[in-house]
Amino acid sequence: MKRTTQLAHIRQLCCIGINGQALMPTLLRAVREYAAADSAGFFWVDANGDMTNLYADRMLAPGLMRLYFERHYDSGELPFRKAFLKRAQSSEMVSSSTASPALTKTAYYNEILRHLDAHHVMYAVIRDQGHALGQLSLYRPRHSTAFSAEDRNAVKDIAHYVAHAVNRPSVVGANVEFVDADAEGMVVVDFQGQIVEATAKSLNLLSMALKREFNPSSPPLVVGETAPGAVQQLLVLLQKAILGETGAAPRLASDGPWGRFLLSAYALDGDGAAPVSRAAIHIRRQQPMILKLAEAMGGFDISPQQREVALLLAQGRSNQQISVALNISGNTVNYHIKQLFMRLDAHDREDAVAKMLAGA
Repeated sequence: MKRTTQLAHIRQLCCIGINGQALMPTLLRAVREYAAADSAGFFWVDANGDMTNLYADRMLAPGLMRLYFERHYDSGELPFRKAFLKRAQSSEMVSSSTASPALTKTAYYNEILRHLDAHHVMYAVIRDQGHALGQLSLYRPRHSTAFSAEDRNAVKDIAHYVAHAVNRPSVVGANVEFVDADAEGMVVVDFQGQIVEATAKSLNLLSMALKREFNPSSPPLVVGETAPGAVQQLLVLLQKAILGETGAAPRLASDGPWGRFLLSAYALDGDGAAPVSRAAIHIRRQQPMILKLAEAMGGFDISPQQREVALLLAQGRSNQQISVALNISGNTVNYHIKQLFMRLDAHDREDAVAKMLAGA
C-alpha cells in the first residue's frame, strides 16, 4: 500500500469518532505499517510530563512493566519525564536514534528495550494547540535499518491526526454496535478473586477490562494479586449458579476507556464431593463495528472518498445524507456506491458491510 493511501487510512481512523484508548490498538497497527516499524506504542502524559497511561502493540509482560516503573521510570539512566520534556522542548517534533554501544550495556536496554526489540527508535511528541498530549513511539530491531529523515517527515504528516484522536473524550454511545475484536484471554482465580494463573497477554487484557490505566501508580495486574470489580461480581454470580440459585448467568459486559469487554466465569474443579475452589475468567475485547470496518477497508484498493462513502453507508446514512456530509453531488455518491458494490459483488448495504467485515 502506498504511503499516501496509508495516510488517508490513518486520517479516517483518527476522525471516526472513537476515543484514543479504544482506538489505539487499531491505530498503532496502521501507524506501524505506515512507518515500516516493527512495533509501536503511545504514552499519555500530564501537564508535568509524567506518564499517565500507555498502550503498545507489544506490551511488556506485567512483571517487566512493574520492573520498568519501579527501577527505570525515574532512574538516572533514562528517566521518562526528563527525556520526554527534553523532546517536548526541542524544535523538532519527531526524533530518532539508534542504541549506542554504551546504551546496549545498560540494565534499561537489557531489561526493557531488548524485550521490545527496540534497537532503533523514533519518537513523536503529540500536541494539541501547543499542549503536549503524549508520545508516539516506533521501534525497529537491531537487524533493521535505522529510521530516516523520510520516516521522520512521514510521521510529522500524521501527528495532527493522532492528536485529534488522542484528545477525544471517552464516551460509549447508546447506539454503538459492537463486534468481536482479535483479542481474548483467560485468567484462573480462586473464589476470593486472587489470580492463580494467567499469560502476560491475558493479565494485560484483564487490566484493561477492569478500566485500569498503565502508569507507575497503577501497574498491571500480576499473578498473586486479587482482581477487583467485575471479577468479584462474576464470582458471586458463579457461586450462585453452582448452588443452583436462580439469577443472572456469570457473564458481564464492561464498558470503559479501553472499549467494551465481555467477561465470563466458569468453574474449574469440584466433583460434587469437593467444593469448587477455582474459576476461569474469560475475557474478550470488542470494538465498534464501524472501527472494524474502517480497519478492514485499509486492505481494499479503493479511493479515500470511497472509504468515506462506505463508512457512512454502513452507519445507515442515506445517499442524500452522504452527499451533504462529504460535500459531493448525489451523482458522485451513486457512482461510488455502485463501484463499491461491484468491487465487493454485493447486492445491498447489508451485504456490502458483511463482505467488508469478512475481509477484516
